Amino acid sequence: MKNQVWTIDRRNFIKQTMAGFGVSAGIDARSYSRIIGSNDRIRLGGIGPGDRGAGRLAAAQKMGADIVALADVNKGMLERGLKIIGTPVDKTYVDYQDLLARKDIDGVIIATPDHLHHQTLIDSVRAGKDVYIEKPLTRTIEEGEEMIARVKASKQIVQVGNQRRSGEHFKRAREIVASGGIGEIRFVRIWDFRYRPKDPYIKRASDLKLFSPELIDWPKFLGRAPKRPYDANRASGWRWFWDYAGGLMTDIGPHWLDVAMWITGSDGPRTVTCNGGKYQNTEWETPDNVHAIFDCGTFAIVFMVQFMNGQEYDGAAFYGLEGSIVQENNRGMMVRYDNKRKEVESWKIMDESPAHMQNFLDCMQPSTAELTC
Repeated sequence: MKNQVWTIDRRNFIKQTMAGFGVSAGIDARSYSRIIGSNDRIRLGGIGPGDRGAGRLAAAQKMGADIVALADVNKGMLERGLKIIGTPVDKTYVDYQDLLARKDIDGVIIATPDHLHHQTLIDSVRAGKDVYIEKPLTRTIEEGEEMIARVKASKQIVQVGNQRRSGEHFKRAREIVASGGIGEIRFVRIWDFRYRPKDPYIKRASDLKLFSPELIDWPKFLGRAPKRPYDANRASGWRWFWDYAGGLMTDIGPHWLDVAMWITGSDGPRTVTCNGGKYQNTEWETPDNVHAIFDCGTFAIVFMVQFMNGQEYDGAAFYGLEGSIVQENNRGMMVRYDNKRKEVESWKIMDESPAHMQNFLDCMQPSTAELTC
């Protein structure tokens, strides 16, 4: 495992954490007069339309948007994206700048590897496009600060893919916590345990064909990352290499840690202690087993994530002085308990992704809608 130590003051750590999770760049859609008419169909382009990106594009299409163009440095992923979307587009590009140059595109969905988010977002808002960008927003403090400044200086809507904020089940939990329904929060526990021998993140030999040197523009994939010879494992499993991402902490962490901060109303931790190791996926640079403790002043968050055993599914628990709220994914329910461990109420866990995308599309139109992150 590659061991790294950062020395950072609290103010800048909070900036980095919030920028990475995508909660600092909230732009009120009502602040600007939109060019799109209320009866016009939104025209979107996809930058990085692989598995996740194409899924978001397909969702937007079902909600009435037209998907007109795709851009990806990998021609194999362009083909896969087209199959997932299910309808033809006007044109595909290797260079996303060609897509951004089109005046007939209102917005873009960005789902590139993390290390490309910074420049792609800046170029997109400079080109006058609204943006839905997958989490994490960025990798570094400096990139995050510049991205936020560029967005605020533009007239564009930018939505970060922290979909859990659009989940009605999490909104209900937030209401209970805010009203004092379980008393003052003293402890939050988050776990994400998966057994994924066929996980799309862990590429098999057949998948590597999609990342052959004949299909991928390797210099464009690298972007501003350190120059290295072509490597199919890096191209396909970029999440697990430090040059391009931060492993499980930045892949899974933004989903859970963002919603934990949001539900509790915290502005960020005072200190963070983190450790991890490589016990199964030895080809990764990043740990495949991560544990972190966030000291938020009046309460602590314990975060655990691994892809080696899925017994406990994933979930979160909020422990207050007068009760608890536990996400029980094995039951598909959020459950509120009193201090005697008696169930007080429960409500269903819903798929929050459609609502999050709908929120983005609503904010692109003239409306009173506000971004949920």
